[in-house]
Amino acid sequence: MKRENTSNRRLFLKTTGALGAGAMAGLAGCSGGDGGDGTGGTTTSGTTTGTTGGGGSAQGSADVRAEWGLPDLDYDVGDSLNVFQWTDYWPSGTVEIFEKAYGVNVNVSNYASNEEMFNKLKAGGTGQFDLIFPSDYMVNILASQGMIQQVNLDKLSNFDNLERRWIDQAPYDPDPGRWSVPYQWGTSGCGWNTNMTPDIEYPFSWDLMWSDEYGGQMTMLNDMRETIGASLKRLGYSLNSTKESEIQEAKEALIEQKPLLTTYSSVSRDAALQNEQASPVHLWSGDAFSAYWATYTDGESPIGYRVPKEGGVVWVDTAAVTKEAANVNAAHAFITFFLNAEINAKISNYVYYPTPNAAAKEYIDDAALNNPAIYPPDEVMQNLEFIRNIGQATQLYSEAWTEIQNA
Repeated sequence: MKRENTSNRRLFLKTTGALGAGAMAGLAGCSGGDGGDGTGGTTTSGTTTGTTGGGGSAQGSADVRAEWGLPDLDYDVGDSLNVFQWTDYWPSGTVEIFEKAYGVNVNVSNYASNEEMFNKLKAGGTGQFDLIFPSDYMVNILASQGMIQQVNLDKLSNFDNLERRWIDQAPYDPDPGRWSVPYQWGTSGCGWNTNMTPDIEYPFSWDLMWSDEYGGQMTMLNDMRETIGASLKRLGYSLNSTKESEIQEAKEALIEQKPLLTTYSSVSRDAALQNEQASPVHLWSGDAFSAYWATYTDGESPIGYRVPKEGGVVWVDTAAVTKEAANVNAAHAFITFFLNAEINAKISNYVYYPTPNAAAKEYIDDAALNNPAIYPPDEVMQNLEFIRNIGQATQLYSEAWTEIQNA
């Protein structure tokens, strides 16, 4: 998922401690980076290169492990690890804790999209990296193309820290076995700027994005599955519907909606909100969060975000071990590391995404944990769906999407 500048959020949290529950009036997940990855490398064209330092003996520091409650591992971790990760997806110093705890030198490179990650692995081979962080749908693709290997749960002593729903409800992770481990998650829904649309109040329906009142100032994601999915949810159908009649109905609704939109776009949706170029906006939660912090002043922001009452997309970013990983044990050790409750909370409090880690919630900022837009209540969660592989029905979506774009 897209990640944007978090410096404003970090500055605020640093100076005030935590976000007041009332201040975030319904804001959720998916934020991101200002170019730094929290590892001390240098950035060139979105890729961080260089060794992060640390290291030490193969066993590492028992004192550091004790300080963070990290386990002593019963396998040889090795002394190096190559990671391919989204930019700015953990706070500065996180990797160094792992290095000192287990005596591993970690090299981190960054990517800006799942497709960029996939193409680099395809072009240069999966052996370039040991550990990658694909989003849910990409896990299925990587597994089907033999680019990742199953994780060894016997080497993940903290795996049970995860909430059962993220273990049991993982349609993106193909059977048999386990190919990925949940890291952070988020949603897609509607964001708005109260300076443009002061009358929007939650709860609302996806009908909001079909409202004549906001014609000429709305945008939808330039994403076939997300946008057709939103239309399907509005009509009361699954966003993974394979029924031609339902897909056609969703298509016709989007063609009817199109004159009300300024554009279909999946980029710079945060800027569109914060610069009052569009509202309401169909977007990923992180873009809304980025816009929120970019406009935060005097204890408030004009940006809101919620999932419409019919539901929408839920996504999860995961960790996976590459097929040709040279440092398989170190990759498993790092997964065990970020599944640690305190480490995971440290990460989640930094990016302000919801965590799939039940044990970490003891350490999560109350302002985030109690915000129903970041951690949707059960009645909202029940209406969220992962985007699934729909097989041959993909052709129906592609044809519908082409008609919508050409309308």
